[in-house]
Parts: sequence; C-alpha cells; structure tokens
Amino acid sequence: MMFSICKEGILRYGEKDWMEFVFFAANVQHLLGVTDLAAQEKLYLQVNRFAHEQAALDLNRIDFVDHTSGMPLPDEPSFILAFHFGQYRAIPAFLIQKGYRLCIPVSRLVLEQQQHYYASLLGERGGQQLLFLDAEDPQLFFKLRRHMERGFHVFCYIDGGTSALGALRSKRTAIPFLEGSIWVQHGILEMAHLLKKPMTLLAAVPAETGGRLAVELLNRCDTTCGMGREAFAGHYIQSVYLEFAGLLVQYPYAWEAWLYLHRTMHPHSDILKWQGDSRLILFKNKEHYLLLDKFSYLSYPLSCHDLVRLEV
Repeated sequence: MMFSICKEGILRYGEKDWMEFVFFAANVQHLLGVTDLAAQEKLYLQVNRFAHEQAALDLNRIDFVDHTSGMPLPDEPSFILAFHFGQYRAIPAFLIQKGYRLCIPVSRLVLEQQQHYYASLLGERGGQQLLFLDAEDPQLFFKLRRHMERGFHVFCYIDGGTSALGALRSKRTAIPFLEGSIWVQHGILEMAHLLKKPMTLLAAVPAETGGRLAVELLNRCDTTCGMGREAFAGHYIQSVYLEFAGLLVQYPYAWEAWLYLHRTMHPHSDILKWQGDSRLILFKNKEHYLLLDKFSYLSYPLSCHDLVRLEV
C-alpha cells in the first residue's frame, strides 16, 4: 500500500529529507503532472545531485560559449534576469568576464554568504565589478537607480523568494505555467519600466560539450513600449516564464526552485487531474506522523490508531 511505501521512505531518507521530498512531490505533481511516486523520487534525487554539482562548480575554470548577441553593451545599463536554473551561479562570472558591472539585490539571509562566495572566486576583480544590495531595503529602488547612473547593470534571479519592491503579496500575480499555475513576483519588472531600461533574460544551459558552458539569451525587451507599468509587468512576466517553460521541459532536473516552490510560488492545478491516493502522502515531523494533501499543501496529524488502520 502507498502509505507503507511512504513509511519505508521516511526510514530510508530520514525525517528532514523525506519531508522536503513530499513537498517537492506536490510541486512537480502540480506543474509536471507526474503522479507516480517512484518517478517523483527519481527526479528529486536528480535535482539534488545537480544542485550539489552546480554549487561545487569552479567558475574560474569554465570556458564559456557566448550566445548572448543582442544584449546591451557593458556601458549601457540594463536589467539582466535569470532563473535558479542550470549553472546559474556562472552567469555573473560570465558577465564580469565580458566587462559588465553588476548590482545584485538578494535576501538579507544570503547577502553575506553571496558576497563571500563571489569574493573568494573572483577576488579583487569581483569586488570592483560586483555589488550586492539588500532586496528588502525600502530604499532599494533609489539605490539601484543611483548605481545604474554610475554604469551598473541590475542582475536579478526572477524566481527568487524576496520582493524587490516592498510588500511581497502586493507584487505577486498568478500566471499559467506548465500543467498548472504559480504565483510570481514582478516588482523588478515594474522597476525596469519606471527607469525605462531594457531587460534581457539569460540562462546557463546545463548541456555541456567538452567542458564548455553555453550562456543563452532567451528574451530581450524594450520597456519603452507605451504600456502602463502594471500592465507591462503582468504581460512580460508571463512571456518570460513561457520562454523558460520550453527549456525546463528539456532539463527538469536543473531547476533548483523545485525544492521550495511551495514556499514562494504556491503551485496550483486543476483539481480534476488529482485522482485516488496519489493526492496523499505520509511524512514525519518531530516524531509525529502526518498526511500531506499534495493538492492543497495542508497537513493532517495522525494518531497511532489511524496509522495502524492505514497500513492494514
């Protein structure tokens, strides 16, 4: 029975890892339509393995293949967007190598970590060309504008969990994505519109040939299009994710955000696609067993009596 299999998984992986897996399973079931537990587990292991390899990448030893023709030049400040996809940590190193100066808004939780990571890899050169700012700073817009006036480009991971323009909830919108929908932030797009700066979307595609890494230009947008700020942001965020969806279908294991979508984007899909016991999965937290409803992301505590009954 499925719940017996789930309990075996808890014992095999341990509480923390299995709890991460059950939410991961809900995410991929909503967006990829994968209902088979074994297939979900296989993808989970692939995502974790790729994330580990990506984090250990030596950026100083990468030979880049440049497929970014059409980007603004280093001395023409713009907004450069990317996803936590593929070898995404290599993109700032690639841009610095090309002469770009980058201003990157990141969460307070990882600000110091990111500064240390790139300083250790890029040394003095990185310090001169790379600047990190607190994405939760209410003065962020004005600071970014000032740095762009000094010649910096704004680099932003668009699938991050921190709002770049204040209150998270007021800057989110639901968009169709793959087999379902997700809630996304578009504050950075509104900022680009206000500043009338062009935007480009880049990806470091995980397929490599002879140790070379291709950085691809997926999309370019001119913000001086005549649309209102909010209408522009709502329209463009959908086109960005549509572009990304095609790449994600080819390399589903290469998107790190599968591990935390339930916290930042709350995936949703048609309830008619959810059949039978594939909707429920058992997990354990602090010695207590719970059932997760993968459709709603709600969990329900189980008594010892309930657990025994489920396993009969």
